[in-house]
Amino acid sequence: MKTKDDRPEQAAPSASSRQALRRRAEEKAMSLEPQELESLSPEETRQTLHELRVHQIELEMQNDELRRRQVELDAARARYFDLYDLAPVGYVTLSEQGLILEANLTAATLLGVARVALVKQPFHRFILKEDHDIYYLHCKQLFETGAPQVCEMRMLRADATPFWVRMEAAVTQDGESRATICRAVMSDITARKRMEAEKAELEAQNRQLQKAKSLSIMAGAIAHHFNNQLGVVIGNLDLAMMELSQGSRPHANITAAMKASNKAAEISGLMLTYLGQSFDKYEPLDLSETCRWSLPMLRATMPKDVVMETDLPSPGPVISTNANHIQQVLTNLLTNAWEAAGEGRGSTRLSVKMVSRADIPATHRFPQNWQPQDAAYASLEVTDEGCGIAEQDIEMLFDPFFTSKFTGRGMGLAVVLGIVRKHSGAITVESKPGRGSAFRVYFPMYAEEVDKAAQAPERRRSQDVAGRRRGGIA
Repeated sequence: MKTKDDRPEQAAPSASSRQALRRRAEEKAMSLEPQELESLSPEETRQTLHELRVHQIELEMQNDELRRRQVELDAARARYFDLYDLAPVGYVTLSEQGLILEANLTAATLLGVARVALVKQPFHRFILKEDHDIYYLHCKQLFETGAPQVCEMRMLRADATPFWVRMEAAVTQDGESRATICRAVMSDITARKRMEAEKAELEAQNRQLQKAKSLSIMAGAIAHHFNNQLGVVIGNLDLAMMELSQGSRPHANITAAMKASNKAAEISGLMLTYLGQSFDKYEPLDLSETCRWSLPMLRATMPKDVVMETDLPSPGPVISTNANHIQQVLTNLLTNAWEAAGEGRGSTRLSVKMVSRADIPATHRFPQNWQPQDAAYASLEVTDEGCGIAEQDIEMLFDPFFTSKFTGRGMGLAVVLGIVRKHSGAITVESKPGRGSAFRVYFPMYAEEVDKAAQAPERRRSQDVAGRRRGGIA
């Protein structure tokens, strides 16, 4: 820490130097010829004494003035120390070759190096390797144009900790050697950069929320209107089929139209599910048991080259849900995992467990504004060893109709997000290209299950106490 105690001390006149000065003055006085003094008349002697007194007073006044000037000089040096060495920014003087010629205490503190150790060191040594080009371009423009330059780059402290710096530099000439030098000001802007990154992240989240809100309003209106029109179409097709004989050509055409209408109604229903506008009855269900109930149907559609492992504890965590919704989540996540495996042999794992709030990752979490509120959550996890997902695609995975495959409607993961949102839960994605993916869905625990989990330790303690008492009586 820089303090005023670091200020250089001023050298006061020593006792030996004062004695030497006194001795020289006495020798000079003794060199005067005695006869000169004896030849003076009384009037001349009085005049000489008067002149000596005047000179003595002048010398005392000059001495006082010198002492006052010395005090002012000390004060000026103290101000220089405060303004230069204790400045809130770092000052460095660089040669045209990039060597540090001088630095203040703030610059030394920023770099975590002793001030004397900075002199003659190449300045680029303290710059992050990735930002060397920024510094070299800055110096090139500075010495070629002579105009002040500003740049922002990352520097390194002595312990290799990176920090952001805003560097403002100007060229001048050294007063003694007349060589061209650079005087630079270094400002630590790490906090500002961190705030800018946080602001950019919040703005991105806000854009996602606005986009989701706009999509919800638009898609909800379209889906409801589409459903109403499909209801009319399907109703009229039913009436027409009743009036036509079985096996006739018009009957076959209307049957095909009915299948297409039902398919369209299914897509419309998926859109409403994504928007959380479906109306389904929820009840407390064991998540492991619900997954186990859906597995036979899923295994029937599973590719032959894919191996699926399961870890479904019994009993599993209980959540308030709808069995059809869990089946939709499983179908979409497992289908996504199977397709990621490609044509080669792959492995997929399905597991259910209970996790704490602290175990839920904050990155790549959807909905993006979701925050865990409960102490524990039920987790449904699907992992694969497939091709993985590119970083730039993860943010768009749950957008309706987004797909990176040649087949599919792009509604599977959007429906999963809609179901998770309606459960007041969240879904996280962990993936790297070529290393597979992990989708984890977090559901709030059923209220009574949470109470049981909270009471279980107390019940166990009571049972232990009772057992010890019975053991003591026996």
